[in-house]
Amino acid sequence: MGAFKAYDIRGIYNKDFNKHDVYRIGFFLPQLLKSTKVLVGRDIRESSDEIFEALAHGITDAGADVYDLGLSTTPMVYWATANFGFDASVQITASHNPREYNGMKVSRTLAMPVGYDTGLGELEKLVRNTPVEPVIRRGTIHPFPVHSDYVDFIRGFMSDFSKLKIAIDCSNGMAAMLVKEFFGNAPAYIYDEMDGTFPNHEPNPLEE
Repeated sequence: MGAFKAYDIRGIYNKDFNKHDVYRIGFFLPQLLKSTKVLVGRDIRESSDEIFEALAHGITDAGADVYDLGLSTTPMVYWATANFGFDASVQITASHNPREYNGMKVSRTLAMPVGYDTGLGELEKLVRNTPVEPVIRRGTIHPFPVHSDYVDFIRGFMSDFSKLKIAIDCSNGMAAMLVKEFFGNAPAYIYDEMDGTFPNHEPNPLEE
C-alpha cells in the first residue's frame, strides 16, 4: 500500500489502496486520535461510496460512532469539525487528481490537519502491523447534515457581486453543490453538474 503521503492518504483506488486497507484505517483512526466520534464527508468520485462504507465499518468495529455528512466539500468538513467540536474527521477525496484516484484527508481537534509526521505515519504502522480485534459494543452511524448551516456561514463573508461579469467552471466537482446558492443565476456556469467521472476535463484548476 503506497497511499500514505506527507499530507493525506491518496492514490489510485484498488492499486495503491483498497477497501480492506480503508477498513483498517477506519479501525485504528479512533485510537490514533483518541476519539469516540468521527465526522466523515465524501466527494462525488465513483469510489467514494465504497470507501465510506469500508471506513465506517472499521470505525464502528472499533467502537466509535460515525457522523455522516454525506456529500460535502473539503472546506465543509473542516468547518464542521471545528464548529461542532469533533476531535476526528475524514474527508474522502482526491482533490484535483484524475478520476481513478481517491483518498482521505484526516483532521483532529479544531480541524488541524494530520500529516505523516503528526499521525499518519503512526497510523500506517498500525494498519500494517497490528491485528484487528473488533469490539463487542460496536459504534453506530448517525446522519449529520450541515449544508444549510454551512451556507449561512459562508454568506456572512460575501460581498456584492452584482456588478461583475463572472464565469465559473465547476469542473463537474463538488463546487457545483454549493456555488449557485452563493452566486445565483447571474454567472455563466459550465460543467456545473456533479459527476465523479469528470467527463469534460480533469478537476485540476491549474490545467488550462
